Amino acid sequence: MWVPVVAKTGASYFRPILGLRAHEEVIDQITYAIRAGIYEAGSRLPPIEELAQLLGVSKPTVGEAVKVLQHNGVVRAQRGAAGGVTVVSANVPPGTLSRLLWDRDAASLVELVEARRPIEMELAILAGERATLDDFEAMRETIDLLERHRHDRRRTLFIHYDSLFHYRMGRAARSRLLAYHQHQILQQVWDILSSYYQHEEDPEVPIRTHRETLIALESRDRTMIERALDDHLKPLEALTAERSR
Repeated sequence: MWVPVVAKTGASYFRPILGLRAHEEVIDQITYAIRAGIYEAGSRLPPIEELAQLLGVSKPTVGEAVKVLQHNGVVRAQRGAAGGVTVVSANVPPGTLSRLLWDRDAASLVELVEARRPIEMELAILAGERATLDDFEAMRETIDLLERHRHDRRRTLFIHYDSLFHYRMGRAARSRLLAYHQHQILQQVWDILSSYYQHEEDPEVPIRTHRETLIALESRDRTMIERALDDHLKPLEALTAERSR
């Protein structure tokens, strides 16, 4: 099983917050670090004081963000010398994150899908150039887990492993800013379409497109990668076009 190394690299995934809605952006950054696999279930986040320094906010602001994440079952906070903030689950419930990418106005599904294509296409191309064998193994693991959970009555784990493939591809691209924008777009898409993904989506489609995408990435052939990503993105684009009529 692929295991991320987080001890010395996790802190580098946090950056100073410049927006006005600080605790919401703290939630977003912590969630991104968790969903991207920097911190997995059972691992500890940096201490609240350190997070406050890394993010450029007050300790109470970080504390409020942690409360929200704890309420949603993502982390567990314990006081005392042996305490701290521990990741409970990388499966973040829909609606946990605020829609921050477009400031006050939430983006429409059409806008999100339009933004997703160039960002994820570039991430895929970079991943084809920069991914290691461990990165490919990490992506393959998510596909195996998708297949294992394809018939689950509750689609929670299936949806989680579907998203995890994209996060691991984003990490393989070694482009933190692009991967962070990918995270914000995908999270909003999943929030808007949570009912569709839970009840309507054919599980065979993401299994097939993920596997074809991985084959293309391993080939490191740009044309093959672009073709596979185009096929990967089309189902959501077709659904969005249908719903926007």
